[in-house]
Amino acid sequence: MSRLRALAAAAAIALGACASPAPATSTPTASVSVATPATEFDAARAKAHVNYLADAARAGRYSGSAGYRDAAMYVADRFREIGLEPLGDDGTFFQHFTMPIVDLTEMSTLTGSGGKTYQPRVDFTESVGGRSGSGTAEAEIAAIGGAARTGGLNDFAGANVRGKIALVTGPAAPNGGSSVENAYQEGAIGVLLVGGATLRYSYIPRLQSETIPTFVISEDVANQLLAPSGKTLTTAQALVRAHRADASAPASAFDVQTTIRMSVSLTPIHDVDAINVVGVLRAPDPNNAARAVLVGGHLDGVGTDPNGAVFQAANDNASGPSVTIEVARALVASRSALNHSIVFVAFAGEEEGLYGSEAYIAQMAVAPGRVESLVAVLNLDVIGCCSDTLIVSNEAPDLQHRVLDVAKSLGVPTEATGSGGSDQTSFTRRRVPAVLIGTRDYILHVYADKPPLVEESRLKKAGDVVTQVAKDLATAP
Repeated sequence: MSRLRALAAAAAIALGACASPAPATSTPTASVSVATPATEFDAARAKAHVNYLADAARAGRYSGSAGYRDAAMYVADRFREIGLEPLGDDGTFFQHFTMPIVDLTEMSTLTGSGGKTYQPRVDFTESVGGRSGSGTAEAEIAAIGGAARTGGLNDFAGANVRGKIALVTGPAAPNGGSSVENAYQEGAIGVLLVGGATLRYSYIPRLQSETIPTFVISEDVANQLLAPSGKTLTTAQALVRAHRADASAPASAFDVQTTIRMSVSLTPIHDVDAINVVGVLRAPDPNNAARAVLVGGHLDGVGTDPNGAVFQAANDNASGPSVTIEVARALVASRSALNHSIVFVAFAGEEEGLYGSEAYIAQMAVAPGRVESLVAVLNLDVIGCCSDTLIVSNEAPDLQHRVLDVAKSLGVPTEATGSGGSDQTSFTRRRVPAVLIGTRDYILHVYADKPPLVEESRLKKAGDVVTQVAKDLATAP
């Protein structure tokens, strides 16, 4: 799931499930037998796919990596055995494209007063993209509330931010802009945000010419860093609210007499060969076969840390392509009834900013498949853990209601949700009806996102719903 949604969800992740940051060990490779026609979704097979794709041997499936290529080959092999036609380059299942990427060269560091060393992926984690990038900063702290500096608000009043590390205590201000950019404009040389410190947020390979190190820290670390001021995170936030409510109240920002050091080291942004995997179940009537339903989800994860710890990315998002494979297998038996074709895709590059779905749209020139031929898109993301309730996004209300109705008829709990955050966005921008289907509670971007957390029963619920919706759409007149 991409950075946008991951950042929004940071505080809501079930962090209690996250493992300590130790190198992951490999699990046995899944064995999947040759396909046989099926009429319903096979959750046991789907779980076997998750086990293979999210094995530590895939090294977190970072786009352009050897582990990702291995995963893409696996998906293509499953598409082939099921009987899908290849819809990639030169008669293959692979659609190649070039995308930028950036990664860590070493683990980031945060050191407090007295030489206290904080632990990455436990106490803090780096943010990468835009103004946040490589750099080292050693300075005192300035606590700056939500870092608002527009709309009549000034969260910086009361502190001298220039040359310091800005600690954004919150609360955020409506339409306050980027807190990191605002702090930079005020002269900060580093930024600390408060949120989910165990996550590895997606690294967005679009950086300003000048960057500063930015960390997301836990509430506990924030309180430790604020301690020399005699204030806590809660009292700092109360000051902000009071000053916003009454401009005559004391200024909410304040300096903290403690020096910390933070460092982030990144590779240069560089291009990699990324791969979407694309197959089609073609409708028998050539007059209708040019129109298609698309079912898919992103195959990429956020990779491996420099210390060797793997983000195995089972729920986010080995679950999506695994369900996609078995939806395809279940629908092959209905080929003769199809009025529209069904395209199945495993996207690369979602985590870095939807590169794979954008490349699919730009490069897919044949029908069925090209964006003008699509009647609906069902995008599957974080769909195997940690809730029995499916969420369906609202970008296409008619399609959303169709999914909700099918789920209800199958006895699967559902919940309508907002938009954005995954590959369906690329299609809704082109006015193609598209929705995200996932689970209400989920785990992502943490070491603990391993195959045992993805449950066969949840894959079954999701798979049954997606299979029925795709069939209904593809058999409609």
